[in-house]
Amino acid sequence: MSDDWGPHVVTAGAATVVVDVPAGTPMTGYAARLSPSTGVHDPLTVRALVIDDVGIVVVDCCALRKTTCGELRATRPAGIVDVVIAATHTHSGPCITPGGLGAFAPDILHAVEKAFVEALTTARHQRTPVTVRYGERRGVGVGRNRRHDDVEIDPPVQIVAFEGAHGTVATLVTYPMHPVVLSAANTLVSADYVAPLRDMVEAALPGSICLFVQGCAGDVNDDRHSAEGDFSSALTPGRDFGAAATKGELVAAAALDALSRATVVAPTRTTMATTTVPLDITALDPSDVAADREEWARLALALPAERSALYEAWTAWADGWLEHRPEPSRWLGRVGLVRVGDLRIATLPGEPFLAVADRVRTGLGEQAIVLGYCDGVSGYLPTADEYAHGGYEVCDAHRYYGMPGPYAPGSAERLADAVISLGEK
Repeated sequence: MSDDWGPHVVTAGAATVVVDVPAGTPMTGYAARLSPSTGVHDPLTVRALVIDDVGIVVVDCCALRKTTCGELRATRPAGIVDVVIAATHTHSGPCITPGGLGAFAPDILHAVEKAFVEALTTARHQRTPVTVRYGERRGVGVGRNRRHDDVEIDPPVQIVAFEGAHGTVATLVTYPMHPVVLSAANTLVSADYVAPLRDMVEAALPGSICLFVQGCAGDVNDDRHSAEGDFSSALTPGRDFGAAATKGELVAAAALDALSRATVVAPTRTTMATTTVPLDITALDPSDVAADREEWARLALALPAERSALYEAWTAWADGWLEHRPEPSRWLGRVGLVRVGDLRIATLPGEPFLAVADRVRTGLGEQAIVLGYCDGVSGYLPTADEYAHGGYEVCDAHRYYGMPGPYAPGSAERLADAVISLGEK
């Protein structure tokens, strides 16, 4: 297919590929989930959107390793200049992150790798001239700050529609909220609230493909339950598929309302710029790790299985840490900025807190979207003021991710400022 569409024509195409997940596949998202999958509620999808020669791919999984994303980018079809690879961050998907987040399912990762190429190839082939429209709406009323009961938030749902001559080709929807409506008691593979959200948008726009890309949701849940509240696999009222459908449809309704009042984006050639940002890993004291390891081992023996699973995982992490004694290190994070006319789509790795999106939008302008969980997820990225409050995201999550320590204070701000700098060039 020719790429010669003219000087001011945006083209877009989209595709969805379903990945089969057999029963018995290891799941991730909760250390307290003691069994593998027992079936599939929502198919695991790999969704691709190609805008001119830039790709965005979203996988229904909790996280992807930075190395995995780099290997996937290397396999992108000819004619695609660059591609962003994002995880929806569902906590009810298979584990495709080697070295962290639970027992690894290599066959599923291999299938995702094949689906990645197929989805991008099909999306590129399907490109057609489009009009791009952008809208956002606040007052969604679903996301809650999960760390501070006295902090009220009102993040926007944002939607970009790519409308061709015969209808909407695709939509990109984002909202910052952890897909943890379903608890550790669930053993069916699911995209959580994201699946009904996409279904509702696609039903309203027949023939379109909806890509939901997670926002900066590191400290945002669908209600006030904290990360520590998920250290159990007990059945929890209000955390079932009915609740996931209700909440997904609330976000979808807000997105469609935003689309009804969306504005047209000026048609200029889509571009993408990236840069690599070194993030310091906090050095840990070996004596502290050793003492913690003994306490975790004691708790693992004393508590019920669903509780001891977490401490067993932390004990195993400490054993590896004490054996290798990692030196102070850095993690190289990739940030990106996709420009579609006046619209700017910022992409950040890891699990950024919501305030990171506010910082980026202040620097880039209001017609900007800030996506998290892109091109590698290896831990939380709290803003510097949150470190004093401690908690799972600051002090503990690096163990589940298999990291040598948490990111140092200031890391989130460093990423935000780097992507803002891309917008100034």
